[in-house]
Amino acid sequence: MDWQYDKGVHRRKHQWKHDEPGFEPGRRGQVGKCPANITAEMAAAILNAGVPVFEGPDSEYPDRIYAYHAGAIYEAVPTVPGVSYHGYPWRGDLPGRTPPPRGVMERLAEQAESIGECREFKRWLKMYGG
Repeated sequence: MDWQYDKGVHRRKHQWKHDEPGFEPGRRGQVGKCPANITAEMAAAILNAGVPVFEGPDSEYPDRIYAYHAGAIYEAVPTVPGVSYHGYPWRGDLPGRTPPPRGVMERLAEQAESIGECREFKRWLKMYGG
């Protein structure tokens, strides 16, 4: 499946000026910030290499997509269901946060290992996995 990445025309919530992902305090807790050096093409490639999660057995499109890139785990949610998604750095240690379904982190770990970034993946999980 080829999904489009939707940055959001006036959406600056998940942007900042640093070239690494991170988090800043927001009104409802920590807000994931994407690296400034990720281009639209890179974001689309990261999204499409991700692990889609379908919440119901009859779901026609993923409700979430989880991806790994350069030491960070990302989560994307639909903007136009089944067509486009908006992503941001994931962290599982926030109150009320539902963890990804079983198997998602294993698949992302395999992706990280395949590119020699097992240590970076584990570091992200240790810092933000919950």
